[in-house]
Amino acid sequence: MGLQQERAIRTRRRMLKAAAELFDREDYASARLSDISARANMSTGALHFHFANKEELAQAVVSEARAVLWRAARLAYEKNSDPLQALTDISHTLGQLLSWDVVSRAGLRLDNDRSRKGQEQFIRAWHACVQRLLDRARREGSLAPHVQLRSITCAVVAATTGIGVLIKGGEGDRIRLALTGFWQGFLPGLAAPDMLGDLNPGGTDVVDHVMRASRYLPIDGDDALGAQAAASGRT
Repeated sequence: MGLQQERAIRTRRRMLKAAAELFDREDYASARLSDISARANMSTGALHFHFANKEELAQAVVSEARAVLWRAARLAYEKNSDPLQALTDISHTLGQLLSWDVVSRAGLRLDNDRSRKGQEQFIRAWHACVQRLLDRARREGSLAPHVQLRSITCAVVAATTGIGVLIKGGEGDRIRLALTGFWQGFLPGLAAPDMLGDLNPGGTDVVDHVMRASRYLPIDGDDALGAQAAASGRT
């Protein structure tokens, strides 16, 4: 990679972070490109060289967030052999990442912002991921026989997404506590009785492993899209 290309990548990332910080602090409608460019320490003209308008910039933040979140989700999935523990660990991983990474946090909110006609792609992909893991749990006998997959999938998605949307920066401990409480109340009605003792509602060491990896590993867009497709059952 040449020096000019590296500089362009760093500049783009600086713009995305500045935009995410403003979108995280204000809503999409209130955020102004002039404020974003000032936060990135560059001119509005330089910002327009990379992004035609605010919507294009917001979509870039959403795409970056989706790549980061689904890379982390895939890593957590690959480290778990039990689908219910995988589901628990993925939710904790995403909660920690949303607390730590402003781009992921802003991207999730922008994706669900009705003022910009967000496409809710993350929620739809998360719904498919939850459904796939619960389907697998049923096939493997770790799901309680009375569980109705459709209603339980909706409940898990609603609860975890609701917690995710409310996350603020630096609230990792509080978010882990909230998700632990959710799984402590939810897993006893979800798991087969002989499986419950093997599940950790607070998440396993997989969560910390993935968070360390997410801080230092570069995100590849194609790889992240593959992760999203795998999570939603399309690969």
